[in-house]
Amino acid sequence: MEITLDGPRTRVTVNGTQVTDYTEGQPVPPNSPEEDLKEHGSPKRGPRPNDGYIGLQNHSDKDIVYFKEVAVKMLKNNKLPEAP
Repeated sequence: MEITLDGPRTRVTVNGTQVTDYTEGQPVPPNSPEEDLKEHGSPKRGPRPNDGYIGLQNHSDKDIVYFKEVAVKMLKNNKLPEAP
């Protein structure tokens, strides 16, 4: 898995397949009323900060998740190509 953060843009690739390409400010669907009622539902959606912590997590207390060779590096040219 490769996660690239470039200012307001987030791109995620898993096994060579891009699964996320999001730029802050693009519309996102609101949480459903059912999701808002869940104790541990989706987080409230809002602007993402340009700096802060990077968190790796699993989604169930029954899951066993391992992370191997986690690294952080600066982008070579500090820019991703424009989104299609």
